[in-house]
Amino acid sequence: MSTDPDRLAEDILLALRRIMRSMDISSRQLIGERGLTTPQLLCLQNLHEQGAMTSGMLAQAVALSPATVTGILDRLELRGLVTRERRPEDKRHVLVAVTAAGAAAADAAPSRLAQRFAEALARLPEGDRGEVLRVIQYLADLADMRSGGN
Repeated sequence: MSTDPDRLAEDILLALRRIMRSMDISSRQLIGERGLTTPQLLCLQNLHEQGAMTSGMLAQAVALSPATVTGILDRLELRGLVTRERRPEDKRHVLVAVTAAGAAAADAAPSRLAQRFAEALARLPEGDRGEVLRVIQYLADLADMRSGGN
């Protein structure tokens, strides 16, 4: 492995591209098997685990734009997997909740890639698991366009 910063940056970006490719393949498999995209599954699982929340809260929780989450929720609602209800105390806010069918779909459709990651991480010493997360979060922060990264 090179310690030259330019070469190291290229190697890191190549590794990230490999991860993105794997995520894309995993998402296509999930669509074929369960009729859900990875972002749809992520939203369903988050709602199932965390309970009802606004679409803005969900967008933050799954690290997607509010507009993207709105489109996802539109499609999930049409399929009867989530419901939207105005908050009684503040009609401007809409709560999104997973339905029984949505909860079943969330439970039945784990991502193969997520399973592989979980199995591989379980084999690492606990301290190394935290280090993997720290480094990936650092790279995500570097890549995040909203924080000034390129």
